[in-house]
Amino acid sequence: MKKALVVILILVLGFSGFLYYDWQAKTKQQAAEPSLPQYSWTDSQGVRHFTDSEPPAGATDINETRGYHYIDPPLVVIIKDKAVEYFGKIKEKIFKPKKKNKKRRKE
Repeated sequence: MKKALVVILILVLGFSGFLYYDWQAKTKQQAAEPSLPQYSWTDSQGVRHFTDSEPPAGATDINETRGYHYIDPPLVVIIKDKAVEYFGKIKEKIFKPKKKNKKRRKE
């Protein structure tokens, strides 16, 4: 019995350590991520292009906007969102008002 508890404790601590590491790594990536330039430009044939590299020398109507790389949310946030969604569905099922069928018999 003690061995099983020790194994469970090690698994729980290991998983919580991974969640902490994932949280730290993803939040640092989000904070340190520089904004990326995104360009839209028209070539000599009138075709509009959208790229993340600088347009060629003959390009006209050049617009530069700043965007960010997408970084997945930490696993803790994903688990929390799924739990909130799941418990919301359960709450709806439990506290759903029941409709009463009132059918009148014709005599």
